[in-house]
Amino acid sequence: MAESGRRERIMIACVTFETVMVTDPIKFYESTKVHLIHYINEASASKQVYLDFYNTVCDQITDYSSEIEIIEHKANVSDFRVMLKEIHSIVDKERQKSNNNDIFINVSSGSSEYLAAATIVAMMFPGVIPFSVSTNEFMVNAKAYYDDNGKPIGLSKSVKEPKSISRFKIDGPDRNLVLGLRLLYLSNSKGKKTKGSEMIRLLKLNNLWFRGEFPEKTAQRSESVYYNRDFVSEWLKKDWVFQDKHSKTYILTENGKATISTFYCDEKLQL
Repeated sequence: MAESGRRERIMIACVTFETVMVTDPIKFYESTKVHLIHYINEASASKQVYLDFYNTVCDQITDYSSEIEIIEHKANVSDFRVMLKEIHSIVDKERQKSNNNDIFINVSSGSSEYLAAATIVAMMFPGVIPFSVSTNEFMVNAKAYYDDNGKPIGLSKSVKEPKSISRFKIDGPDRNLVLGLRLLYLSNSKGKKTKGSEMIRLLKLNNLWFRGEFPEKTAQRSESVYYNRDFVSEWLKKDWVFQDKHSKTYILTENGKATISTFYCDEKLQL
């Protein structure tokens, strides 16, 4: 894992129809990098409104400090699975770069799907700090959430100081199990009957096998036992696979397909 010399303070937030609810916490936590998630439906009549709010947030951040790195993420904020995948990917990549960086997740501003996914992901990673901000002053005359000068403000005209929210541990899916499952899916997609010996080869090729080497006389049997114990039985337990009664091949369930399309999607695998 790469460790950078500078300790970063990373913020993750969603931009829909709020500005200060996003930008004030960035100032409060003295963020050095900000991941902004937003979505613009090109066919929507409200396209320009969403764009105005996003651009205003970026302008406010830059006005505060031109040193802050802004990373844009365009993803459908109304789709929970998409949000879970996007936020998990952001945190996972940042954690791979360094365990020393502070990561704050704003769970106040954005769609309900973003807020739910952000809260769940925050609980999956130790040291990630979810926080909320409450409105101090509302826009009483909230004409499309713009101020008298035509600038986007949002429903909240001003907000109170951010407050971290209580954490409880949620175990995210095991990386090796998820990537092993993706190997199974990719292999099945090529029309192969994925035998245990082939899966063990693929797991070793992708550094997902940690059982070491066995004596030559017992290697095949021992590895088969551990493959079934470490991977297949866990996949079955989690309802990620079922065994086809005719081919005896393990096939992904809808739950399994959803898992590999949500977690660790950016990791490259070899076949």
